Amino acid sequence: MAASETNTTPASNESLLVWGPIDTARLLDSVADDAAGANVLFTGTTRGVTAGAITNQITTRLVYEAHEPLASAVLTRLRDEAVAKHGLTACTIIHRLGEVAVGETSVAIATSAPHRREAFAAAEWLMERIKREVPIWKCEEGADGDRTWVHPDSGVHPDTELYPASGTLSASDVQSEQRAGLVDGFGRVHTDLRISVTDRCNLRCTYCMPLDVAFKPRDELLSYEEIVRVARVAAGLGIRSIRITGGEPLVRHDVSDLVGQLVTIPGIEEVSLTTNGLLLGEQAADLRRAGLHRLNVSLDALNEDLFEQIARRQGLDRVLAGLAAAKTAGFHSIRINAVSIRGLTEGEIVPLAQFCRREGFHLRFIEFMPLDGEASWSDGQVLSGREVRDILTRHLGPLVPAHRSDAGQPAIDYVYANADAADAAETADAGGPGGQSTPAAGVGFIDPVTQPFCDRCDRLRLTADGQFRNCLFSTTEWDARQVLRTGGSDDEIARLLQDCVRAKRAAHGIGTPAFERPARAMYQIGG
Repeated sequence: MAASETNTTPASNESLLVWGPIDTARLLDSVADDAAGANVLFTGTTRGVTAGAITNQITTRLVYEAHEPLASAVLTRLRDEAVAKHGLTACTIIHRLGEVAVGETSVAIATSAPHRREAFAAAEWLMERIKREVPIWKCEEGADGDRTWVHPDSGVHPDTELYPASGTLSASDVQSEQRAGLVDGFGRVHTDLRISVTDRCNLRCTYCMPLDVAFKPRDELLSYEEIVRVARVAAGLGIRSIRITGGEPLVRHDVSDLVGQLVTIPGIEEVSLTTNGLLLGEQAADLRRAGLHRLNVSLDALNEDLFEQIARRQGLDRVLAGLAAAKTAGFHSIRINAVSIRGLTEGEIVPLAQFCRREGFHLRFIEFMPLDGEASWSDGQVLSGREVRDILTRHLGPLVPAHRSDAGQPAIDYVYANADAADAAETADAGGPGGQSTPAAGVGFIDPVTQPFCDRCDRLRLTADGQFRNCLFSTTEWDARQVLRTGGSDDEIARLLQDCVRAKRAAHGIGTPAFERPARAMYQIGG
């Protein structure tokens, strides 16, 4: 039995996940039953040596992270199954998250049963099932500094070759993988691809990029032809919606031509674009004619001085003119994205809501994330979605949850309880050409810091310089540009994207000891 350790605040469920050492003595006491024939404690401890195919790897540090809601649900199910299967009188499981020192307990199982055989069998059965089924990743850091994340189901390291070498897959093998779609190790199906076309921008928003910045040389960016080729492959794997991002995508020449090519790809149901709006007045009509389904426009303030303080450039009047031009061009599905920053944007919440309600735009408030170009983010700057919602409720009345038509979307949407019948009818009919409902004059909250939505994430990213990313906060990239420019086949691109998906971690981990800020800022990744 492992030595008793001091318990700490649970991660999400008191009996299932904890951050910090596990109190094994207390765990065993929780199932103790004088009438039972046996009370058994099984523990798993971290090892300092990991067996390899050729040599053993010396492990100096281990970190566990989980898709917490799903991990808790699976642990609960396994516990209940063990009780029923083995006739237990009691059973408790605790899995530790975060950094675990070598030799410390990472998982503990306590069982109680009328007979010793059942208690031992149940604990052993649970230990094996936990290894295979619970969505918890383990990062092993070797003495040489090498870090690898181990998948909880397959035991495969994400950076290990998941497919045979190029050219060894048969046509039927490739088709089988394509039919399987883009499903990660936690069962999340990926249908949305964000494609950045440039890292350049005509603003310098504090939450996105530094004031002084060096952009990628033009020849390092993917051409439109290369982007369309990747998009076709992705569509064959199940991607159904594409969002064009940047930087500022409208600074790239003839982006409407790219839109026109993307909307014709079989399987693609929606193509949208995120812009700061400065060039929208000049390009809205061309984008609409090209077939663009929806616009997302970044607008953090209606006060001109505050707009300039955040954007570090002038241009509020051009953004408003661009929005007007978009409506004139026939865009009925326009979302306004506003980043919430404590001590800065509180006074803009109600004016933005009133403006969007009047104009029929769907407003979304986004929590400030650690992706700013100057790395000055702190959790004290995060103005939570709940706080923004409270401000709106105090000034504009109650908010009512809206129907959720897309389970994968990051926002939790609301409508105003005091909306009149016309507003309600407009909301119901606001679905765009791509089939996604966009509540008119509603308001949504994207809370990646205080209420992460990793459990339902269906998004992948392609950076302007051709790197696949499976998360905004990923610290690993998969080089599609290298495949594209060295004669690689579409099957190789597909395998690369599937590798990227299969290596996706349970969650970004903001606010946990396991979180590691990515080297790239938002403008370099694509919003």
